[in-house]
Amino acid sequence: TISASFALKTYALTYLAGTGGSISGTTPQTVTHGSSGSAVTAVPDTDYQFVRWSDGRTTNPRTDTNVTANVTVTAEFALEAPPTHTITASAGTGGSITPSGAVSVVSGANQSFTIAPATGYQVADVLVDGDSVGPVTSHTFTNVTADHTISASFALKTYTLTYLAGTGGSISGTTPQSVTHGSSGSAVTAVPDTDYQFVDWSDGLTDNPRTDTNV
Repeated sequence: TISASFALKTYALTYLAGTGGSISGTTPQTVTHGSSGSAVTAVPDTDYQFVRWSDGRTTNPRTDTNVTANVTVTAEFALEAPPTHTITASAGTGGSITPSGAVSVVSGANQSFTIAPATGYQVADVLVDGDSVGPVTSHTFTNVTADHTISASFALKTYTLTYLAGTGGSISGTTPQSVTHGSSGSAVTAVPDTDYQFVDWSDGLTDNPRTDTNV
């Protein structure tokens, strides 16, 4: 008489942790053919995040079911990307702000902006989160922990036209005059007194009446 006996195969389930984390649950585990293991969790350390298991699975917690072979996998972790905030920067006609658009800033970092007027323009005002900080040409957000906005507005420069009369005459017309960049003033006339005659203006011009254009 001869008799043979048999037993289900057993397999080892081994769960390892890579740099940046640990395993919560039983490891290794021994399971019989076709059965399932118990759940294990890949636990990331502070500032890390779970990425995947070395066999490509991303389930976490993980339970291996219907096991038919040994399993050895490693949990892979990666440093978390630091949180970021957005500063939205814009500029009106007549100048620019650098950088511009939606600027991403790492939480806790500083971010500077440069405001530059175009030729003939000057900074009129800069608004930070809707509040005026004046006609500044730069602004720095320090220790950024929230979203912000910054916007710059510009205005044409203004110039003063002043006409004076020397001995022997007077000025007819508006003086002084205020004009914007590139525009023209109104005509003024140098009027000589009796027995005097107009010679020239101190800048050498002899036009009389005189109109300053494209100032």
